[in-house]
Amino acid sequence: MISEDKRQVAERWFNEYFTKGNLDVLDELVTSDFVYHSRNGENTIESMKKFMEWYRSVFHDDEWLLEDLIEQGDKLVVRYTGWMTYQGGWFDIPTANQRVKETGIMIYRFKAGRIKELWCENSDAAILFDLGALKKNTHEVF
Repeated sequence: MISEDKRQVAERWFNEYFTKGNLDVLDELVTSDFVYHSRNGENTIESMKKFMEWYRSVFHDDEWLLEDLIEQGDKLVVRYTGWMTYQGGWFDIPTANQRVKETGIMIYRFKAGRIKELWCENSDAAILFDLGALKKNTHEVF
């Protein structure tokens, strides 16, 4: 059974932060010492706001589906699928208003009802492939 409070935080993360680009919602959802653990190191709430400004300039018309939620202790794992329209601005990929799909898994760690830490693994390489930034037929797709 998933706690309703954690489910609502995850839904707000996708619906308000991602879909609407509402930066203020992060102040409600995360702790003041929030850390996003990325492959490039640790990021703060300010880094996440800068990321969203970039993301909103590159993608629009987001739709997110929370496929699976798994809760254990103070953590909530969300497997998600998203669709968005590319509008240019990522590397030198031309604008094509192309619809792309992202899949991923986020792990939220909560403290006092807010997100204290976040980990995310997603399918950015698949999006680059769909947009034509990676050469076709150079690798197998499973």
